[in-house]
Amino acid sequence: MRPLSYTEIAESPPGVDWDDFRVFLQIVRHGSFNRAAAQLEMTQPTVSRRLLRLEKAIGVRLFDRDRRGPRLTAEGHRIYTDASAAQAALMRAVNQTPGGRPGIEGDCTLQMGEGAASFWVSRFLAPFFTRHPNVGLKIIGVTGSANDTREGSDLSIYYYQPPQADLVSLHIGTMHLLPFASREYVRVHGAPQNIEALSRHRLLDLAVYFTEAGLWATWSQQHAGTRALLLTNVAGCIAEAVHHGAGIAVLPSYALAVYDNLIPLDIGVHYTLPIYICYSRDAMDKWPVKTTLEFLRECVFDRKNMPWFRERYIAPELDWHRRLESAVDQAGAGPAPARAPASVRA
Repeated sequence: MRPLSYTEIAESPPGVDWDDFRVFLQIVRHGSFNRAAAQLEMTQPTVSRRLLRLEKAIGVRLFDRDRRGPRLTAEGHRIYTDASAAQAALMRAVNQTPGGRPGIEGDCTLQMGEGAASFWVSRFLAPFFTRHPNVGLKIIGVTGSANDTREGSDLSIYYYQPPQADLVSLHIGTMHLLPFASREYVRVHGAPQNIEALSRHRLLDLAVYFTEAGLWATWSQQHAGTRALLLTNVAGCIAEAVHHGAGIAVLPSYALAVYDNLIPLDIGVHYTLPIYICYSRDAMDKWPVKTTLEFLRECVFDRKNMPWFRERYIAPELDWHRRLESAVDQAGAGPAPARAPASVRA
C-alpha cells in the first residue's frame, strides 16, 4: 500500500463529514441521542442518521445500543479520545488567532501515571478547555511505581505521600484496586470464587505498584500456581486486554465506570492507594497552575459525586458509568470560561 500524500491526509477521507464528529461527541457527553439532539438543535432522527453516516464512513461501530442507552465500543473509546483532543486543538487554534478569542495566557504541566491519564483524565479534558480556553495543558505520562521525574512539572500526582520537604502534598482521593474480568471471559471460563482458584485462570499483571513480579505475586505468595501469563508496565495494555476478554487483572474500581462490560470479582483481593497532588510552594503563584489544581480537585477527583475515590471502599455498582457521565457533564457546565486576572496578564 502506497503512503498517503500530505494533501490526502489533510483532506477529508471519502464520505467523512468532520461535523459528524461534533454530533458524536455530543452523544457521548450527554449519554443520549435525545439530549444530544436538543443540545445541537436537531431532531433525534437527524442525530441518528449523522452517527450512522460517520460509522459507515470510518468503518467502525462506535456504540452498542441497548435499553440503557448508547455505550461506547472499544473503538468508540479510542475515537472519542482522539476527537476530543482534536476539538481542543481547534479551540486552541481559534484562541490564538488575532481575530479570535484571547489566546493562551499560560501553561500548566501535569505529571501522572499513564493509566490514569489515558483512562480517566482524558474524559475531563473537553470540559476543562470549555471552562479554561486560555490555559494550555501539558500532560506527562509516567510508567512506574513512583513519579520521581518531576523536574519541569507544575503538578504531579503520586500514589504515596512524597517525603520531600519542599513539596506541598494534598490528599485528593483514594484509588481502590480489585480483580476484574469481562463478561465474556466469565461466560467462557467462569469466575474464581477465592484466591486459590486463580491458578486455573488466565491472569494479567501490572508490574509497577509493588514488585517487579507483579500484583498477583504479592497477594498470593503462598500459592505457587498463581502466575501471570502477561506481565507489563503499561496500564492501558492491561485495561484493554481485560476489556477484550484476555484474562483477569487487578484494576482501579472505577474501571466499571469506564467499561460497563466488566465484572468485579470478590475473592478477598483488595488494595488501596492514596492519591496526592504535589507541587512546589511557589507553584500557586501561577494562575494556570492554580486553575488546573482547582479543576482536578473539584471535578476530576470529586469524591462527593464519585464514590470510587472515597477513602472507604465501596463495591462497584452498575450505575457507575452513569455517575461518570453526570460528573463529566457537570464539569462542562461549570463556571463561564475563565481568564487570568488583569494583574497576572500584565
